[in-house]
Amino acid sequence: MEHTPTQIRIHEIGNYVLRQYLLETPLGWIAIDSGYAGGFAAYRKRVPLNEVKYVFLTHAHNDHAGFLGELLAESGSTLVVNQASLPRLASGKDAMPEGTGFTSRFGVALSAMMQHSSFPPVLPREGDFVLTSEQDQPFLAMGLPLRIVWLPGHTADSIGLYLEDSRELLCGDAAGNAVIAPARQAILIEDVPEFAKSWDKIIALNPSRIYPGHGNAFSPEDLARFRNKLDHLKLYSPKKG
Repeated sequence: MEHTPTQIRIHEIGNYVLRQYLLETPLGWIAIDSGYAGGFAAYRKRVPLNEVKYVFLTHAHNDHAGFLGELLAESGSTLVVNQASLPRLASGKDAMPEGTGFTSRFGVALSAMMQHSSFPPVLPREGDFVLTSEQDQPFLAMGLPLRIVWLPGHTADSIGLYLEDSRELLCGDAAGNAVIAPARQAILIEDVPEFAKSWDKIIALNPSRIYPGHGNAFSPEDLARFRNKLDHLKLYSPKKG
C-alpha cells in the first residue's frame, strides 16, 4: 500500500538570533523549546496556546528553556524531554561542565553572562515523556512520523526531531548557522568528539533541510563540507567570574 505522507507544517516565529519553531500536526501543535526567561508575554501573543499539546525540549539552556514552565502551565501541554535534562532544568542554571569551551572569541565574551544567567526551574510532572534512550519514541508510537534523534556534544542532553516524511531535521544547537559561530558549529560545545559524532549521524541521516536553534535553515551538505574542522577544533576557555 502506498504511504500517504502525514501533513506536518513547520512554523518559525522567532528570529535570526534565536529561532522558535512550532509543528502543526494532526494531533495538535508541538512547540520546539521556549525562549529566554521573561519572553513568554510576547510569545503567547503569536502562538495558539490552546492548540499546543506537546513541548519538545532540545536541551536545557536558558535561551531554550527560559519560560518553559510558563509555557507548560498555560498551554496544559506535555513535556517531551531527555532524562539528562532534568538536573539542569531543576537547577534553573546553564550547566558548564569541565571541558566546555567556545568556538569563537565572541562566545567567550558571552561566557560570563551565561554562567550567571538563570531561569525558573522546571520539574517533570506525571504524564510527561521523559526519554531514557533513543529507543523511546512517543511520537512514532502515536502514529506521527516524528523521530527523536540523540545529538549530544553541544550539551550532554541535546536531542533533535526528524520529520520522516519531509526529511527535515530540527537540530536545536547540534549545529548552527549564525555569525556568532563559525562553520555551522555551535557557539558552545561541552564535548567536541561527541559533537563530531552527532554531525556524522546527521550527515548519514541526510535530511533535506536542517533547522537550527540559531541562524538560518541550511543544507546538510554544509556539515559534510565543514566536518573535517571538528577533528582539529580547539575551544576557547570560558571567562571566570
